[in-house]
Amino acid sequence: MINIFGYQIETTLFWTIALGVPAVLIALFAWILPRRARLRKEDEVRIQNIEKETKEANENIKLIEKHFGIPIYVDGLTSAPPSVFDPFAKGLKLMTEYKWDEAIDEFKKSMKDAKTSQLVALYNLMGLCYDTPGNLDLALKSYNESLNLAREFNDKVGEAKALGNLGLIYYTRGDLDNALRYHEDALKIDREIGNKEGEAQDLGNLGLIYYTRGDLDNALRYHEDALKIDREIGNKEGESQDLGNIGLIYETRGDLDKTLEYQEEALKIDREISNKEGEAQDLENLGSMYQTRGDLDKALKYYEDALKIEKEISDSGDRATTLSKLGSIYETRGDLDKALEYQEEALKIDRVIGNKEEEAQALGNLGMIY
Repeated sequence: MINIFGYQIETTLFWTIALGVPAVLIALFAWILPRRARLRKEDEVRIQNIEKETKEANENIKLIEKHFGIPIYVDGLTSAPPSVFDPFAKGLKLMTEYKWDEAIDEFKKSMKDAKTSQLVALYNLMGLCYDTPGNLDLALKSYNESLNLAREFNDKVGEAKALGNLGLIYYTRGDLDNALRYHEDALKIDREIGNKEGEAQDLGNLGLIYYTRGDLDNALRYHEDALKIDREIGNKEGESQDLGNIGLIYETRGDLDKTLEYQEEALKIDREISNKEGEAQDLENLGSMYQTRGDLDKALKYYEDALKIEKEISDSGDRATTLSKLGSIYETRGDLDKALEYQEEALKIDRVIGNKEEEAQALGNLGMIY
């Protein structure tokens, strides 16, 4: 027997406890410490994955902005919880692959748990996915939903973006009065909140409307103001857009040397930054200039290069315009069968996307061929 603090304990039991308790404690710590280490490692891996996914999403945002030549609105989405962020990130990736319908499906999943400005941004993104392949009615619906939500949540940046996108839809449809109204409203907001990038975009859009109306002085003023801001803030996509638009004004005025200078500078920038949509537009503008000069071989080459890119990125609106211009070249050359083929294809696209002005032009071109 062993006496411990007045208690008599069997010798065998004493040594069992004395030796057993430390063994149990050692075993317990041996289990707890590695588990804590494992948990820390899992947390580190989780954080690394989040950082990686966020980085990929931001890279895809930049690619999409290069494609459209405009900043896209993603407020609150890059820092959203997984139920919102994960489908949003997948949708962005699909947009870079020009898989518009699949991207829309992902954005709809993201909407289930999205809040306030996140919803404003998602409806804007869906509108872009509908707009690019020419689903203008659905694009209009998405942009209007984005606009209504932006006003409800007092989201000024989202409101200006939605207004600008609505203006572009009306411009594509040839409704210049509505287009002007929306772009002027967007410009007013962007100036109020100090959004320089948005302001430059609004000015460029207003310049396009005045150019289409034949008011070249106002068109040039708006585009030059936009160019000044884009250069000031280092917005290369916007700068190339502004240069191309100024080139078109000089072409209309008959100053083809100036036109060539601006269009080639725009093309150089768009190729440097891999802006496919901008590159296609520059090529089409150069084709138009050479067609005006009577150099049909060069014009044909530029149009065909533009058409190839437009098919690659599923840009229906610009594709219809390029097809129509190709048809006009073949008509000038006397190849009426080829001219007919291109004009009919352009007419088909214009009817699908609801571009009444271009549809009328295509019908007139077909009448001339017959």
